[in-house]
Amino acid sequence: MAYFIRLVRFTPEGLRELGQFRAKRAAFLEQCKRLGISLVAEYITAGEYDLVTILEAHNLDTILQLNAISGAKGRTTGITMAAIPAKDFERVAESIYEVPISTP
Repeated sequence: MAYFIRLVRFTPEGLRELGQFRAKRAAFLEQCKRLGISLVAEYITAGEYDLVTILEAHNLDTILQLNAISGAKGRTTGITMAAIPAKDFERVAESIYEVPISTP
């Protein structure tokens, strides 16, 4: 499983529908469930983005599918980043020195 962080902004349409946030959120969570995506965490934020979600999915294709479905509704825009736990990155960082670095 892989982790993905979504930084989301409400569009003007999404802002007009904030009174329906609970229902729209429930629909989003149901869509995640249908795609086999787990919600790890979700936060409303102040600043450049309105909402941050951390998701766990089998692969990037599944997340891209979710993004396309969400984006087509026109209530949000945003970016998605793949992420790994820092503990897992320790192995990646340490492996740099195991692979010979070739110079041109």
